[in-house]
Amino acid sequence: MNAPDRLSIAIIDANPLLADGIAALLTQDASFAARTVFLGSNAEETAPGGFDVIIIDPAQVDVAPAELARELSGRGTAMVAYCSSLSESLARDCILAGFHGVLPKTVSFDVLKIALATTARGGIFIDKAFAAVIAPRLGAEDPSPAPVQDRRLSERELFVLKSVAHGKSLKEIGRELDLSSKTIETYKARGTSKLNLSGRRQIVEFAIAQGWVDGPLLTAG
Repeated sequence: MNAPDRLSIAIIDANPLLADGIAALLTQDASFAARTVFLGSNAEETAPGGFDVIIIDPAQVDVAPAELARELSGRGTAMVAYCSSLSESLARDCILAGFHGVLPKTVSFDVLKIALATTARGGIFIDKAFAAVIAPRLGAEDPSPAPVQDRRLSERELFVLKSVAHGKSLKEIGRELDLSSKTIETYKARGTSKLNLSGRRQIVEFAIAQGWVDGPLLTAG
């Protein structure tokens, strides 16, 4: 059994040397316990159980991301697409299928650890390499979205929504503003209502579309 404060990570990859290397490096960090899992030819053969985060390259599995997500959803708290391909269509399919993280294999090891920690606690991590896959989809629903300032967000509402999109919890935002979590929740609710947003994922999508972030996007609030 892993220590309760260590995140258990499953690494599924067709390259065993890469998978073993990542597992070894992660396990050197006291925050993680990682091991490799065999990559079969379909989702059922790749499905481990009891992990906090499952890392998998969706391009290496002969099923669509939606089917892969269904097979893995009950076997790990979060799913992270660790992509060898920079295909925007594949990244978009992963996001729509419910993957909690999407990032290229070219990211630094520190970024990978941030992505794992973020997704394990219920957040979403989308690397800047794939930010463009969300903005066009949002634009397709509303060809001429009004700028944030035209929606009449107050400074506090804007600050809270931006902070949520950058991965800060309501408690963390409250400490920064010297306000209670309940008050921060009120600002968040007012802001999302004015922008017609519902839930964390739509805040993330809107943040990307509005250019609020220019680095990896993560959110846990």
